[in-house]
Amino acid sequence: MTENIITNIFIIFLGYFIKKIKILPYEAGTTFSRFIIYITLPATILKVFLTSSISGNIFLLPFISFSFGIIVFIIGFIFLKNKNLDNRLRWSLLIGICGYNVGLFSYPFIKSFYGDEGLLYMAMFDIGNSFIVFGLSYALSILSEGKWSLSEVKNMIKKVLLFFPLDIYLVSLLLNLLKVNFPSIFISILNSLSLPNSTLALFTIGYFLDFKLDKEEIASLFYGLAIRFIPGILFAVLLRGFLGNSLFIRIISIGVLLPAPLVVVIYSNEKGLNSKFASLYVSLTILIGTFFLIIFK
Repeated sequence: MTENIITNIFIIFLGYFIKKIKILPYEAGTTFSRFIIYITLPATILKVFLTSSISGNIFLLPFISFSFGIIVFIIGFIFLKNKNLDNRLRWSLLIGICGYNVGLFSYPFIKSFYGDEGLLYMAMFDIGNSFIVFGLSYALSILSEGKWSLSEVKNMIKKVLLFFPLDIYLVSLLLNLLKVNFPSIFISILNSLSLPNSTLALFTIGYFLDFKLDKEEIASLFYGLAIRFIPGILFAVLLRGFLGNSLFIRIISIGVLLPAPLVVVIYSNEKGLNSKFASLYVSLTILIGTFFLIIFK
């Protein structure tokens, strides 16, 4: 297991190194992330759900991830309300504390630690998380522009409901519950498409790493890191202390300490917010999240 962790971390920093020496174009990271989101990640989700059995308590995971994500956002909103921050920076920070980087970041590690059973649990956790990342975060990006019309609300709802990985989650779950059997060739194709997911996801994370610090943003970074990780640490420790160390508890403990999602950078860039801060914030949460993932595994 230690060897797998070292390998995963090496691939992350390989991605960062490749970006620094400019072998690939700057836009390659966006291309990689889209390939993962629309090809390898859906294939991985389908494969896991179609070849696994679901037990009763696993259905609690989407509700736990969604509820905890809302709690963390409320804590952050109250904490940041009276802070003297630049408006663009404030909105990027509010978006940044919403949700977790599950599919792109955690899957390679979970696969190494717990195999397909662990991936199934984490996939269920991500269903609730997806509504935070692609619902609440997107709503905040709209609010940052001062616009909140009926058409924008409809667009937000449409974006959530039609987000391809979320749809794959729900369809895969339904197929599993209905016990639909697919021919072995279909499962084999899914397996082949899912194989590069772990390596490509880790490499892409490294490609997005950015360590350029701005003195004016240091305080905001500390605020954001504290809001993201302190509630998660307390929750994970309490869970382990009172409810033991089952796979169900481990996945929750890991899930609430995952890094910020990459859409923070995308939304900040699209809405003219502080995308440089967003990139740095995501990068630091990835490094810290890797440490917590190893500690709480």
